[in-house]
Amino acid sequence: MKISVVIPTYNRKASLERCLASLARQTFAVDAFEVVVVADGCSDGTVEFLSSYVPPHRFRWVKQTNQGQAAAQNAGIAAAAGEILILIDDDCVCDAQLVEAHAAAHGKFDRAVVIGAVLTHPDTPRGTLGDLKREFEDTEFARLAASGVRRSDLTLCANSSIPREAALACPFDSAYKRMHDVEAGLRLWALGYRPRFAADAVAYELFTKPVTAVLSDARYGGRYEVSLADKYPEFKSLAELVHINKGSPLKRCVRRQMAIHAGLSELLLRTIYRASEALREFPAFASIARRVLSARTVLQHLRGAIEEAGSWKEVERRFGKLAPVIIYHNVGEPRAGEYRGLTTPRAEFEGQIRLLVRLGYKSILPTDWLRWRDEGGDLPENPVMLVFDDAYEEASRVAFPILLRYGFGAVCMVVTNCIGATNRWDEEAGRPSFGIMSAEQIVEWSQRGIEFGGHTWSHPELPLVGDERVELEISKCKDDLTTLLGRPPVSFAYPFGGFNPAVAAAVSRHFKLGFTTGPGRLHLAANPALVPRIAFLPGESRLGMWCRLRLGRNPFEVLRNRWRKWMGKWPEGEVHVGGPATDQS
Repeated sequence: MKISVVIPTYNRKASLERCLASLARQTFAVDAFEVVVVADGCSDGTVEFLSSYVPPHRFRWVKQTNQGQAAAQNAGIAAAAGEILILIDDDCVCDAQLVEAHAAAHGKFDRAVVIGAVLTHPDTPRGTLGDLKREFEDTEFARLAASGVRRSDLTLCANSSIPREAALACPFDSAYKRMHDVEAGLRLWALGYRPRFAADAVAYELFTKPVTAVLSDARYGGRYEVSLADKYPEFKSLAELVHINKGSPLKRCVRRQMAIHAGLSELLLRTIYRASEALREFPAFASIARRVLSARTVLQHLRGAIEEAGSWKEVERRFGKLAPVIIYHNVGEPRAGEYRGLTTPRAEFEGQIRLLVRLGYKSILPTDWLRWRDEGGDLPENPVMLVFDDAYEEASRVAFPILLRYGFGAVCMVVTNCIGATNRWDEEAGRPSFGIMSAEQIVEWSQRGIEFGGHTWSHPELPLVGDERVELEISKCKDDLTTLLGRPPVSFAYPFGGFNPAVAAAVSRHFKLGFTTGPGRLHLAANPALVPRIAFLPGESRLGMWCRLRLGRNPFEVLRNRWRKWMGKWPEGEVHVGGPATDQS
């Protein structure tokens, strides 16, 4: 037996009949696949139907008391005889090529969990909920078809398939009433299995859940995301809860207050939803209904997370940390002809560090952030990361001792072909020369709390060179630092702030974090290859620095930049945050 299709069912006889009828029309050889149905405590005539059902392919069914979907799937897997197991929900109608497409995908890939497409069945009832479901599934299909799978797609959900030995090695944990498929996917990833997308394996979901059931699912989802992150710290960055601090300060504040007062918020939103749903034939009210229902779903998700974690503050501590990342280059005495903002005067730099201390910030390193993200643990209440591009020798003499005096650390990005030499990239542009740290200095400071990362081998503007050169610049930089420090670096900064998708992908292959020069703050929902950084401009006020730290940018600077752009008055060589000029790192 090549393929076994496993279907758990509970009191959905009509849906199950449609699902089985679609499997009876498969193009795959009828003697090469079987269907195994598990009746999980059914009392609606399903058992009687299964007793008399005679399809053209091999068919078996199992009866058990109601134990939940996870236990029913385990029972089906235990009864299955196929080399490959396809998991299907009873509300799916399978395309005629579905079994054949899964079999073909497993013929191409080893240690694979094959993910098929799930689209909304045309008979799904119309309404705001059905429209949102249709939009979500269409968007997911487009993403998978265009961009391929990502780690979070490794779930044993409806229309997924897996080798039988892997399914037996990773049975579903029936303690999870929701997200048991995600939990199994985490264990499969640890065993070396990877998700693969089969676009031709299409199932159509006949979605008939009421709004109350969807909101209940969302609430359970929030609870289980918290518990999954406790059990599997590496899941934390994959959870939907990482989005709790996305958006403007106003959005974050409203989201927080609504989640804390979830009962009152749900009452208000439910009232608005019912009124707008009744008038959804008018586009304006249809839009309101969609927005409100989406907000109710998010609210219930957060409500479940708060119930599991104990408080909003605890959810934010685990999933919502926001860390400003401050970019520096040199610290010391500015020189005539250098790029404006390249060198921060010593007194100004020490004043900035004192401000951070007064505001309660504690410094973290890239390894600290990654340890919190991937292994659990904790971060300070107000974390901040300091990043020095280019590894200037003067910065190591002036800035690093100041940092140590205040109990701060930093990460320093090295152009490895220039270690012990000078900043050749600026010299070629006619700018002043600065000494670069020697190998001995890098080793010494690495032992005193300064972390080192990559800044390429020779500091080219990566989007302007070919793919082969990009790979060489990044990989050789990493290899040089690994040899020098005895361990691989985890972070990278893009020279001149320049990147494109190919460059970012190359960085992701070699480093866990990639720092840009765009404004913003580091959080779990940020692309780890495109981490934003803030820059304190020369002579910036304390209010301006506070805005950058708390908001990710200085709104006064944004308005000034827009005015200058409109007037065509960009100062030559100035570093602009949020403007068109590139950083000269």
